[in-house]
Amino acid sequence: MNQMSIQEMSSLLFSRIPAKKEKPVRRDQEPPHRHWNETERAALVILWGLLVYPKLDPDLREEHPSDAVYIDQLVHMFQDVLGNKNQCHKILAKLQAHDYIRFRDETRVIPGTGLFAAVDAAKMYKYFRSSVLSRKIFQLIYSNDYHPEKN
Repeated sequence: MNQMSIQEMSSLLFSRIPAKKEKPVRRDQEPPHRHWNETERAALVILWGLLVYPKLDPDLREEHPSDAVYIDQLVHMFQDVLGNKNQCHKILAKLQAHDYIRFRDETRVIPGTGLFAAVDAAKMYKYFRSSVLSRKIFQLIYSNDYHPEKN
């Protein structure tokens, strides 16, 4: 798979813009991820692509109805971005604290409300639908090459 840099990946995160008001939006009213580092924003792009995009894409929704991603699989595929298992768990804990994700159990994560509410699905969908990278990710995830329960 072509490796994208953390900067490239984090730049793909499209946030919803709060409704325009007369006053500028205060920092505490913005989605928290706008002030996170590139690795944490890249994690949001990855998790949005793995957890939300398949629900929106008609082909993936029918082929792979699962709503969870194995943490070991996430680490295996994105270690260059998310780090080892311990580093990945720290990022996931931060995402959980802001309800971007939820832990289904100790081994899997599912989307939280923040992943739906704070990320601009229309823009992200458009990117993922046309992305060769996303197709490669899903080929890896749904292939028989990697099963976390065997590792």
